[in-house]
Amino acid sequence: MRKGYIINKKEIASEFGVNVRTIQRDFDDIRNYLADKFQGQEIIYDYQAKGYIIDNQENKVVSAVEIFTFIKILIESRAFCDAEMNGLINSIFSVISKSEQNVIKSLVSNEVFHFKPLTHNKPILKNIWDIAQCILRKEVIEIQFKKVNGEEGRRVIYPLSIVFSEFYFYLVAQIEEFENKEPAFFRVDRILKFKLLGRKFKAKRFEEGELKKRILFMYGGELLHLKFIYKGQAVEAILDRFPTAKILNQSQNEYLIEAEVYGKGCLMWLLSQGENIELISPIFLREEIKNKIAKMNERYSMERLRV
Repeated sequence: MRKGYIINKKEIASEFGVNVRTIQRDFDDIRNYLADKFQGQEIIYDYQAKGYIIDNQENKVVSAVEIFTFIKILIESRAFCDAEMNGLINSIFSVISKSEQNVIKSLVSNEVFHFKPLTHNKPILKNIWDIAQCILRKEVIEIQFKKVNGEEGRRVIYPLSIVFSEFYFYLVAQIEEFENKEPAFFRVDRILKFKLLGRKFKAKRFEEGELKKRILFMYGGELLHLKFIYKGQAVEAILDRFPTAKILNQSQNEYLIEAEVYGKGCLMWLLSQGENIELISPIFLREEIKNKIAKMNERYSMERLRV
């Protein structure tokens, strides 16, 4: 009933092999329990549904459309391996009725069937939870992880937060030997193991929300102040990509925009916009883009034999 199921007194009496009066006494006991332990919840008879339900005045039961939306986002994230994805979807289904489950399953069955996990295809839920406990307790840990080039590394870190971005979960952490620098990012699926070092760290409150506003593709680095010209009609896409962005000037379909980002992860996105974006400052980053464009031009100017 707390999951939103509708209970018909006669049907439930038949299922348990008792008379209707027994079920009525059960309802009375549940009413008393709810009144004592869960104020704002009560059993009522729904004349339209022809059955008894729990009416929750404080926190309404999650709706089918909300569950449908959660599952669509979960599938699109591709963040979990097959086993964990199926387990998560089944767990979410468990809070709605069978009839609602059947409707949603028919809507997402094709996506579930064709679901393609990420290349690593590793279970990560336990790692996420275990590391989250270290964050909560401010435990100093040593992690062993795999680098992009395949080599293994070790770091003593202060775990600060776990964030999700562009298919992956990341551990945001302060490296102990670089306490005065910006936090580093470690992909959770690349953390091979970690161990507690038996000591705590002191850190000021970490604002992951503020960090996410200024991070693109989870690249770390110093805070940069960008100023660029965007030529196009879909300026809202620019503002969505850069939550800190402000339009300084506008003329027809040309916008002068400034934004704050950490590190040079923005380069990947700026280059992807082609002729629609011109970076004005910082100058060193503008020069780096010019060099990359020159190298791209050189590469595409070469005649390449067909493979």
